[in-house]
Amino acid sequence: MALFGVQLVQRISNVEELWTVYNQDAVKADQLLKNISRQLGYGGYIHNFKNYVLRRDLEYISNLTKNEEVLYRDLQLLENFVITAEEQKALHNIRDVFDQYVRAVDIAENAFNDGLSTEEVDKLVKINDGPAITSFAFLNHSLLTRTRLAEREINNATAAAASMGWVLLAVVPIIIILGVVLILFLRRVMDANANLAEVRDELSMLLRQAPDAILHVGGEGDILRANDRAVTLFGYSRDDLLKKTVEDLIPGRFRKQHVGTSKIAFDKMAQRPIGKGSVMLAKTYNGEEIPVDISLNFSMSGGNRIATVIMRDVTERSQAEEALRQARDELERRVRERTQELVKRTGELEAEISERKRAETQLVQSSKMATIGQMASGITHELNQPMNIMRMGVEAAQIQIQRGQADIPMLSETLERVENQILRMSDIINHMRVYARQDRDDHTVFNPIKALTEGCKLFKGQLKGLDIELSNILSSDDNTRSSDDNTRQGNMVLGHPTRLEQVVLNLLSNARDAIIDRREQIGLDFKGVIWVRHYFDIANANLVIQVEDNGGGIRDDVLPHIFAPFVTTKDSGKGTGLGLSISYTIIEGMGGAIEVKNGVSGSCFELSLPLASEDDISKSKKIETNTASNKQKNISIPTQTSHANSPKVLIVDDETTAAHSLSDFLQDAGYLVYTAYNGEEALQIYYSDPVDAMITDLRMPIMGGIELIREVRKASSTLPIFAMTGHAPVERDVLIKELGVMEVWSKPISLREVVNHLQSVCGAELQNSETEI
Repeated sequence: MALFGVQLVQRISNVEELWTVYNQDAVKADQLLKNISRQLGYGGYIHNFKNYVLRRDLEYISNLTKNEEVLYRDLQLLENFVITAEEQKALHNIRDVFDQYVRAVDIAENAFNDGLSTEEVDKLVKINDGPAITSFAFLNHSLLTRTRLAEREINNATAAAASMGWVLLAVVPIIIILGVVLILFLRRVMDANANLAEVRDELSMLLRQAPDAILHVGGEGDILRANDRAVTLFGYSRDDLLKKTVEDLIPGRFRKQHVGTSKIAFDKMAQRPIGKGSVMLAKTYNGEEIPVDISLNFSMSGGNRIATVIMRDVTERSQAEEALRQARDELERRVRERTQELVKRTGELEAEISERKRAETQLVQSSKMATIGQMASGITHELNQPMNIMRMGVEAAQIQIQRGQADIPMLSETLERVENQILRMSDIINHMRVYARQDRDDHTVFNPIKALTEGCKLFKGQLKGLDIELSNILSSDDNTRSSDDNTRQGNMVLGHPTRLEQVVLNLLSNARDAIIDRREQIGLDFKGVIWVRHYFDIANANLVIQVEDNGGGIRDDVLPHIFAPFVTTKDSGKGTGLGLSISYTIIEGMGGAIEVKNGVSGSCFELSLPLASEDDISKSKKIETNTASNKQKNISIPTQTSHANSPKVLIVDDETTAAHSLSDFLQDAGYLVYTAYNGEEALQIYYSDPVDAMITDLRMPIMGGIELIREVRKASSTLPIFAMTGHAPVERDVLIKELGVMEVWSKPISLREVVNHLQSVCGAELQNSETEI
């Protein structure tokens, strides 16, 4: 019996000592874990770090340094209280996440110094807090589990001690002698029971004061226990809370779904640590819904499954996430506003550039028109020559007819000479039309030698009677190769052919004026010469054009500024001072360069233009091609009287003489011809009796040709339509591509060409005698 008494006392003492040691360690471990969670959580190191990244406030750096020292110390101390490998791994995860944040501070500071934006730095230092959050929950749960195990061992020890006490009481009569000893033992037992009660109270206090809400829930969802944090979180009194079920703490719209989910969790005893799964909503006493993160652990008690539910209020974290989202949205809004501002400014700049280009184009066009005005007398001379030949030929033929001496072969030869002179005049006028037409803004690939030749040809009329020689010297390659050969060899440039021609005309005009001025100075016997040369610089892939004269050169004080606007060597009233400035702009716009130097007897201007690459040629919208000659081969024109089955042709021209001449000719050729003098008359005729083909002038009073064609196309998309004009046919692409016009003829037109096209579209079968023209 004495042995039993001694063992009872020893057991009670061991329980007391065990609980004292464990209670001290548990309190220290729990306090350290709380400190680490608070120092590292959203109110501590991580919170300060996020604020530093989002606000760039250096004040948070000092807070981070203080938190860092305390955290490293507490982590080192907590390592003394972890026992299992899982607890050590959890502590390692917390330390690892903390180390990542420490390194991220330096990374963020360097990134800000490098000029990165807040959003870019935030993405750069993005750290996954999940492992640390999970590890905190695990350590919390592990400490709680250890406490429950200690309580269970103490209860078992107490039960064993109680059993031994009952044994002692049963044998009291036997140990009366040991009464004093028994009394001492009993007192120790009572003290042990008191200590055990104190242990239970302290354990209960530890659970109640945990930072997270903790509930013990039965299989039916009833709440068995709740700590103080749970009471505070939900706003119920402890007694009222213990009368509730878990479903009472869930918003009504989620309860039905939760019942099924809860049953599955109890059946599978599926655990879930803090930080895993989606955030849920909990309902408080006053109806407020708060976001909570939930941890689930299951155990058995009396054969029943008990769930330990740990709930953490994440309202502050949700608010921080919402604030971050709002900051991101605000940043995106500002970026959009800035982008819209930049787009608006870009549009304004594009409009300004477009206006400058338009002004430049207008200036170039004005210069071209001024050049045409200066060349008017020369052009008049060029036109008077063929008109003189035509008049003499026609007058001679009329005299022979009046005398009855008309010779058909001779008349045919005379008329052929007249036609040739008409074609000569047409070439001159057509070239002036093209030159006077305003250029398009887009560049095209063209043959520069042709533009150079045309410019020289156009300027020759200006030198008549001035005793000035224009020497256009071709390169050795050009003496053996046609312009088509040049095209095939790639000797093309990218730009505007008429603008290059304008530059050549400006340089030739300046050379002529310089020669005239020098002649006035040294005497009328002076012989003026203008040399025009060009060659291909194969090594640099350039075309070089030189215009040199013997007009004495440019003064040394003017030479460096010769290409500046309004700089001129001519007397007042003889020039605008813009010709060379515009020429410089044109050549520079084509990617080339223009230079000037004084030679032995005068000035020499040198143009350098880059040759077009194969890629330029393939990508060019249109390569200029030589216009086919208007002269057609001799064709047979049937002569017969028109009848009801003859093809019907509608001729529309406000020039009545021209309309009647064409009408008479086609009627003699066997066509049934209608004649109208404006678009409205033509529409009335067409609607009353549709024709097989239509020939219309483009510019007429009341209704023009383009409007007429559009109206006719509403009734027929297949009617063959031919257009003719005495102006530059700038609408050619619109007429052919959009309105389906078959041909656009420039006046004077060829009767051979008209009949040739009508026969191809109308298929006339004319069987009378034929006359060759």
